[in-house]
Amino acid sequence: MSDNQKKLKIFSFAIMIFALLHIVAGAFMVAASPLAAGMRFEVAGDMTDGVIASEVLGIVALIVGVYCLIVGIMGARTANSPRHVSGFKKLDMLLILVAFIEFLTSLTTGQISWTELGIACVGIFAYLYAVKANEEVLG
Repeated sequence: MSDNQKKLKIFSFAIMIFALLHIVAGAFMVAASPLAAGMRFEVAGDMTDGVIASEVLGIVALIVGVYCLIVGIMGARTANSPRHVSGFKKLDMLLILVAFIEFLTSLTTGQISWTELGIACVGIFAYLYAVKANEEVLG
């Protein structure tokens, strides 16, 4: 296994760690949503219940976590056989794009999401090492 493949595998494991953090946080938010029953939030000018907000954010975190887990597993598999990099590159590019957009959106609200910036950075490095590993094998 070349140096680029090893680095790709390390960054893929880092994506999986972010995935597990999202899954655990999402599960806690969904499970603890009854605790948010007394909270009220203003959404688009209307007051909404904290339970709904907690459940929605928890489900979104679970979905993001599962997607990150899939990308991380594909990256680890791609590190073993870098000839088959196209599927990983597409999924990783989507992950980078969505994480970066979410980070920029969090900047506009004043609540900076550092985990999304971390996912975007790790995803960029994974992408770069996947391309390098692919070029190494093909070239």
